[in-house]
Amino acid sequence: MLSPNLPNLDMDLARTMVAIADTGNFSRAAEQVHRSASAISLQVKKLEDMVGRELFRRDARSVSLTTDGEIFLGYARRLLKLNDEAFSRFLSICCEGSVRLGVPNDNGVVAMPEILKRFAQTHPKVEVEVRLDRTEELRRRCRAGELDLAVFSHDERRDGPDYIHCEPLVWVGARGGLAAAERPLPLALADTGCAWRGMALAALDAAEIDYRVAYSSEFCSGQLAAVAADLAIAPLPISVASGDIVRLGAEHGLPRLGDYRMTLARRDGAGAVADALADHVTASFRAIAERGTRLFA
Repeated sequence: MLSPNLPNLDMDLARTMVAIADTGNFSRAAEQVHRSASAISLQVKKLEDMVGRELFRRDARSVSLTTDGEIFLGYARRLLKLNDEAFSRFLSICCEGSVRLGVPNDNGVVAMPEILKRFAQTHPKVEVEVRLDRTEELRRRCRAGELDLAVFSHDERRDGPDYIHCEPLVWVGARGGLAAAERPLPLALADTGCAWRGMALAALDAAEIDYRVAYSSEFCSGQLAAVAADLAIAPLPISVASGDIVRLGAEHGLPRLGDYRMTLARRDGAGAVADALADHVTASFRAIAERGTRLFA
């Protein structure tokens, strides 16, 4: 039985901790939670005093989590999620109508169950129309007003520096598979124009690794099928992979691919319902990336 004298975690302290962990900087975290940097420092001290452990390492330019901080961060995220879900359920205006969401036909398939579940809890009477498509088509439809929201591959030249999601693009293969040892290297890729395809081929060319495109598919599920059958390897974000598909790397003679980013575009005048859905989209992709990182840690 837990002691009745244990302290209660203030949600403001939990929110501040998550903001610092996400931004890696007290000043940026202060902007995110609408407090001063000095107030953030006081909150961190209060939290560390309550826990009795050092949660952050500080230097002149950045802040990082200690081992205890990483553990406590997981609890803080879970508590905030429950807190926000509970109050969103009861305090959100009961809206009706519809909202149109476009997502990529690759890891969008993985993200959709979480996004729809979150949104249904807070806006049960809103109809969500989902379109799976390629990035360029989603861009076009959002500009044309055919979608209220669209998630697609981030291009800094067109989208600026801001993005909602970032995770490593990795090589994946079947557990215990042999495809990674073959030469030419058999690849399962998305269709021409996909950001993942371009990053993978550029990395292989730079490393002077001979390859062949064994399978191509408009949908990520087609790549995963070829990988699961050990017919090829594929470049995929961590969040798309499963326990039966393992990460491959330098030990297999494969080059690093770098990070993959996604952006979220809104139609002008899309309204409050679209804004609420946008919040759930961002939170869902963050949760999926965290699960994928833990899976391949």
